[in-house]
Amino acid sequence: MASKPTPYEDLSWIKTDGISKPTASRPADGIGRFEYWQGTFKEAIDNAGNAGAPFSNARLGGLKSWQDTGTAWMDGGKDARVKLIDDDGNTTSGYITFTMADGWQGMFYIKTENNDFFEDNVKENWITNDWNDDDDFINELNYVVNSLEDEGWPSVWIQDNADYSDSRAVTGLDSGDYISFDVDSESSDVAQSRIRIGGDDYLSNTEADDHIWITCMYLRKWNANYEWPPEDDPIDPDPDPDPDPDPDDDCPEGYEKNEFGICVLIPPPTPKDCPDGFVYDPATDSCVPIKKPEDDVTIAGMIAVLAGIGVTVYLALKVI
Repeated sequence: MASKPTPYEDLSWIKTDGISKPTASRPADGIGRFEYWQGTFKEAIDNAGNAGAPFSNARLGGLKSWQDTGTAWMDGGKDARVKLIDDDGNTTSGYITFTMADGWQGMFYIKTENNDFFEDNVKENWITNDWNDDDDFINELNYVVNSLEDEGWPSVWIQDNADYSDSRAVTGLDSGDYISFDVDSESSDVAQSRIRIGGDDYLSNTEADDHIWITCMYLRKWNANYEWPPEDDPIDPDPDPDPDPDPDDDCPEGYEKNEFGICVLIPPPTPKDCPDGFVYDPATDSCVPIKKPEDDVTIAGMIAVLAGIGVTVYLALKVI
């Protein structure tokens, strides 16, 4: 069975044109694939802690706004970016923290208007290069993703020429890793700036004191039990133009897909209110008659009764 790829592997789809939807690559042994979150970044934050959600916990508060990105990475780019707003007045500035749930991975592009912020505060294994604001965003991002692939996991990318421009970082997260930013250090539950990977902090815990944008590039979960169809399967020359997909397709026994396309445990049937003389049977999910004492008479008991009657008749006839 193929091992789970790192957050910096299986990313060919993201390095095309920025409008390609996430696709899973076939491992050499044909076992295992990534299942991508079908909702938005905002929905993932809102559903944190729920079964099948990418984040085990999350907190978002203060001044913030959700923005679209125009890419196909996250549900067409809808609500794929959150802006944490810096306010120096009486309103609480934005803050956020989120932790990857078990089995989940994510990748994030982070920007702040605080010049050189990430380069000044990075403290663990990182790679760095320039970012050209005049170049196409996807071209610049492709270079970053390729650099992270070459460097290997774990690592983060930091922009190194942000003396007079926005400061940028790109990082992946795996199960249990988290990101936290509190623009003006106003929340006691959120770190000022933290990218924690495998228990190591990649940033000094220093407030940015400026606007921060966090864009979610993908959220995905590794399905180690998925078996790819044989590569030599013939292609149907006349496929059904309107197939009726199985809602439980690709889910292990006892699981079904939720509204976001993620396999979750099928809840047990809810007991029904049954009329008098009936009781709920979870095995059939229906009301069945309540057994009476006479319903439990066994075949052996019936034979014994009949035998007793036979002996009584025999003795009566003998007396006569």
